[in-house]
Amino acid sequence: MAASLAVLTAGGQAPAMIVNALKRHHPDLIVFIEPPESRGAFLKRRARKLGWLQVTGQFPVMVGSRLSKKALNARFAELERDDHVSMTLPDTPDIRHVPSGNDPAFVEALEKAAPDLLFLVGARMLKPATLDAIACPIINFHAGITPHYRGLNGGYWALAEGRPDLYGGTIHRVDAGVDTGAVIAQKICQPRPSDTIFTHQHVITAQCAELCAAAVEEALAGRVMDPQPTGPSRQYYHPTLWGWIARGLRGGVW
Repeated sequence: MAASLAVLTAGGQAPAMIVNALKRHHPDLIVFIEPPESRGAFLKRRARKLGWLQVTGQFPVMVGSRLSKKALNARFAELERDDHVSMTLPDTPDIRHVPSGNDPAFVEALEKAAPDLLFLVGARMLKPATLDAIACPIINFHAGITPHYRGLNGGYWALAEGRPDLYGGTIHRVDAGVDTGAVIAQKICQPRPSDTIFTHQHVITAQCAELCAAAVEEALAGRVMDPQPTGPSRQYYHPTLWGWIARGLRGGVW
């Protein structure tokens, strides 16, 4: 009997590429969709950690993609064609909406579905209590190479720091940390010179979509990369507007 698989996602174009790849290999895929975190709640949570000055500087970069939507859509269409992916969630009858991955309603629904594995892609972090309540293994796709580039915008930061050899994606086990779980698979990806912070996540996701499907089989077998990747480890966030402009002018990394 084939293993059953569930996905938790907040939706969006990048996660849809992985959901479609997984569904090709697991036709009975169950997709749980949580609403994205509100912008206000996100900013308040970030400010508690970094301070309002830093968050105020990051905000224009967070919303900048809306200002170049036409150009981005053209690039995304190229990715769909060249990497044979789709940025539209599959039309499947088994899409279930939940209040949040940390809501008891999700844990209860997941328990009833009883999948062999839960795959997170573009979902909020699960709290330790939620992790403890979920019986099956959990893995996550991260658009960055760990342990070096944890958190947000891994591809951008790799290029900004002169490490194109660390521009890529990671599938890892989920623990209570931010992208700190044991690595199952990684892939170094290739951006175009014209790619920017607004396209890197999609480029990496498109090039890693099929790897995600292969990583599911590795995770179900209990396998991880051996040896595990090593190196400096840091959690990254959005760059501030002034930092982003400075790196663009100085090094051509936008």
